[in-house]
Amino acid sequence: MYKKIGVAVAFSPRCEAIIGESARLQKLFDASLVLIHIGEVKPDEKTYLEELVQAADVNIEKVKFVWEMGNAANQILSVSKKEKIDLLVAGALQRETIVKFYFGSIARKLIRNSECSILMLINPAVPSKPLKRIVINGTEGISNVNIITRGITFAKMEKATQVHIFKGIKLFGLSMALSGEEESEQQQEETRREIVGQEIEEINKILSDIDTKGLKVNVKVASGKSGFELRKFTERVKADLLIVSSPTHKLNFFDRLFPHYMELIMEDLPSNLLIDKS
Repeated sequence: MYKKIGVAVAFSPRCEAIIGESARLQKLFDASLVLIHIGEVKPDEKTYLEELVQAADVNIEKVKFVWEMGNAANQILSVSKKEKIDLLVAGALQRETIVKFYFGSIARKLIRNSECSILMLINPAVPSKPLKRIVINGTEGISNVNIITRGITFAKMEKATQVHIFKGIKLFGLSMALSGEEESEQQQEETRREIVGQEIEEINKILSDIDTKGLKVNVKVASGKSGFELRKFTERVKADLLIVSSPTHKLNFFDRLFPHYMELIMEDLPSNLLIDKS
């Protein structure tokens, strides 16, 4: 699924945990690993990083160290492109401040501009643990089949115990369907249930063509702002990972003023976040 994993490394208290999680993923996907550090590196820091890699029991022949100077986000993106990385792993704050929300942290810039899939870790732990509770966003229109298929593949590799497919319904469409003045409350409720049933049937039809053996898969349909409802649901089921497809366009300032669902997710990450770009 991912054959070359890049890791944005900073010498922070979470460095060991991020290296450990990346090493686990390297083994899971049988991938090569590219460790990227932007900034000056002291000899003792380089030795420390090498020791962390050895402690994580990584095949050192599949590890490459890249040291660069300059703007952190820009250089990480540049190295990712040059090395043909297909999954970039980085740490992120769970909740960003208003200042960071409007001017952008390194993590946010990576999410907006990365040409590869990106995994944001909010609570990497030592020792690294498999991601057992997974939510897949199935509100992606024409890309639904692809993201659900890849999400299920990821979940099977992780041997997940719970997989939720989330499908959001826009309030406008639901309101239009229920706007008949002559309908009683009971009839409106029946109409609502019919719409929800159709959405569940659509997801189940996609799942019928995917090998889900060994997984417990649940389909959840909710109305409202898709980003807000998706974030709330992910928190409620205490998911370890939320999987979404990469936006079809690069997020910009207007997406922050009139939030794209990804902006609502990034404002307060409900779990680790995998943005898959297949």
